[in-house]
Amino acid sequence: MPNLPATYLTTTLRDGVVSLGTHPFPHDALGADTVLIKPDHLGICRADAKEILGSRDIPEDRGPLFGHELVGTVAFAGTRTGFHEGELVTLNPNITPTRTTGFAEYVFVHGTGAQLDQAVVRVPEADIRDDIWMPEPFACIVHALRKLLELTDLADLRGRRVAVIGAGCAGLTFALYARHLGASVAVFNRGEPRRAFAREQGLLADDENHPLTEAGAERHQGRFDVVIVAPTVATTELLETAADLAADGAVLLVYGGTRKGDTFPAGQADIDTIRRRELIQRVDHRGRRIAVAGAYGCHREDYEEGFRLRARYPDAFPLEKLTSRRIDLDDFPRLVMDLATERQDFPGKVIVNLRPTTPDRP
Repeated sequence: MPNLPATYLTTTLRDGVVSLGTHPFPHDALGADTVLIKPDHLGICRADAKEILGSRDIPEDRGPLFGHELVGTVAFAGTRTGFHEGELVTLNPNITPTRTTGFAEYVFVHGTGAQLDQAVVRVPEADIRDDIWMPEPFACIVHALRKLLELTDLADLRGRRVAVIGAGCAGLTFALYARHLGASVAVFNRGEPRRAFAREQGLLADDENHPLTEAGAERHQGRFDVVIVAPTVATTELLETAADLAADGAVLLVYGGTRKGDTFPAGQADIDTIRRRELIQRVDHRGRRIAVAGAYGCHREDYEEGFRLRARYPDAFPLEKLTSRRIDLDDFPRLVMDLATERQDFPGKVIVNLRPTTPDRP
């Protein structure tokens, strides 16, 4: 049995309020089917904020996401888990064994060997502790574009014109991967800070970085073969703008959050079902025939493909540049509440550091 503490810090989310406290360490929870992870760093996801606000539908087959973007070390591995103490791992929250939140000094993951094999993913990139990026959101983007290719019977995106709505972390990662797959890309964002961040970090060229204004959308109307809706919530307004950008016969990929009963165009396609079940359906929009497709979650092989891409094409995937700010766990409850209530915002990823050797930096 490893040397583990008597108490540990963990966060709780109750009635829309996040708090951090010291709790007794549950040594009796370390069973044969348990993997205990000590996080090195965690990412704050927009889904975390949605769960704080209660604005996310939590699927029965996947459970809550709060605290799911993490990289850490196995501190304990039960005899039936297939893991070993000291392994560097990340988490796939789309597989739902019983687990505790990642926003803590330790994360408990309980499940069958088959579940843990999918939910706990080994990280082959040792220097990810210093060159920080988050495997989970990248795996989701890898999965989404691979699913798009599958649904459309395409081998790649060579020669395709791809528009991305939203210049947050998801939108920028979509642009990087679509560009790698051979597409010409254009990213549209309403606010200037995210566009400036992408420009300053060298993630988008000037001709790829566009304001999401009515006039700007009109200039590009009907030009794109694929339009990806990447913001946290796929609102009707954003979907209409995306469809306006689409050429006749184009594909509109819904990646941003949807809720049960959402349709687009109104009454035609059940986009929540399309997204969650990863379907494709043709619809009519203002005289054009477009296909609405969806992608949701990811699998272990998407993580493995993400690590392969990052290792083989580091210049194409400078994912560490998506980070806006790094904070300590003590600062997390206040900042995540500010993010959820829109009192504060950051154009890129906010990283929570739990390694004392990593300096905090704005």
